[in-house]
Amino acid sequence: MTHLLRPAAIALIGALTLAGCAARGPAAAVPPPAVLRYPAYPMPAIPGTLDASAAVRTRHENAWNRLQSGDVRGATRDWSQLLNQAPDFYPAQVGLGFVHLATGDYDDAAARFAVALGADETYLPAWVGRAEALLGLEREAEAVEAMERVLALDPSRESVRTRLELVRFRLTQSSIEAGQQARAAGRHAEAVSHFERALSLAPESTMILSELARAELDAGRLEQAEAHVRQALAIEGSEAGWHALLGEVLEARGALTEAADAFIRADSLMPNDEWRARARDLRDRAEVAALPESFRNITSAATITRADVAAYVGIYLRDLVEQAPARAATVATDIRTHWAAPWILAVTRAGIMTVFPNHTFQPSAVVRRGDLAAVAAELARLAAAGRPTLVQEWEAQRPTFADVTPGNLFYEAAALATAAGLMTPDAGARFEPTRPATGRELQQIVERIGTIR
Repeated sequence: MTHLLRPAAIALIGALTLAGCAARGPAAAVPPPAVLRYPAYPMPAIPGTLDASAAVRTRHENAWNRLQSGDVRGATRDWSQLLNQAPDFYPAQVGLGFVHLATGDYDDAAARFAVALGADETYLPAWVGRAEALLGLEREAEAVEAMERVLALDPSRESVRTRLELVRFRLTQSSIEAGQQARAAGRHAEAVSHFERALSLAPESTMILSELARAELDAGRLEQAEAHVRQALAIEGSEAGWHALLGEVLEARGALTEAADAFIRADSLMPNDEWRARARDLRDRAEVAALPESFRNITSAATITRADVAAYVGIYLRDLVEQAPARAATVATDIRTHWAAPWILAVTRAGIMTVFPNHTFQPSAVVRRGDLAAVAAELARLAAAGRPTLVQEWEAQRPTFADVTPGNLFYEAAALATAAGLMTPDAGARFEPTRPATGRELQQIVERIGTIR
């Protein structure tokens, strides 16, 4: 029925028990040793809130002096007797915990300290002992929490602070290594878990933040990845690699323009051809994503318009168009509100396409193969700029077509486009200049220009 007793009654029984211990007569005092056998163990002092007789205090101090003299058996006897007589006297629990530490019995030590902390969660000696026991059990994460509690109760314990830093560093390193190994093996969720643990130990580490963001990117946790890489950049914004990582995360989230900007910032901090190319590709994809669906499907289109050609060349050969010598632009009166207006202006200024004499561009007009050959010929000349002999070689080839003679209006452009490898006649050597050009033919020209540059 003892479990039905009120706390006050239990305390009274404990006090009476301790008093009974005193009635047996005071024990002879054991002098403290000249040299402490276990100087790292703090004396489990009796809190002022715990009522204990002089005899109990003497026996408790004797047990402590025996332990520090190396008399483990005597210390165990004294504290065990105290607990038999007064189970609530938790300083004796801590004393026995230190006895178990001294003998390497870390499980029992941890149990003793846990009992004491259950009675008084602010009892500093119990936290010191618990940290030591958990380290002995290699439960380092819990030991870190215990040492943090020690320092919260007594910030002056520099030895604990130093040890805490060492253990935290070791735990952090092992977590990072485990995370990297898991990520390399494709175990992305496990990698995230390891890096999260490392971050809990070193929350201001930008390296861990970036590692965690990479693991989250691999695991598809894109929102969390973005948050962590931005947190790293808020701490150290001059790290180019983290801007690039942000670009990867934003690309995965579909924010193509923002992703391009991130790669541009990375390249500005540490010039990198790959990042620069990535930014261009993302910018192109962002522009395409905003364009009409018909243009996004242009490579499979059976026919293409002049606006399609201008936009496709302007987007996918941007550098070539921008580097072309600017020509006097003729104002086109029919493109002001057209979706392809920016690229029409760019390609006409570069001389790749022209405005008609009546000052119209006719963006909706269907492009024939002869028209596309004229665009291809101009692109070939721009791509071979600085290599005049290459252009001369193309012009000297003079290929023969079954349907286009050298005097034909389309011949010069068709011949140069063919000689440069940008366009080809059919199996019967027919160029078919009046046949509508396809999206695939436009795509091939742009791809093959890359082999010339």
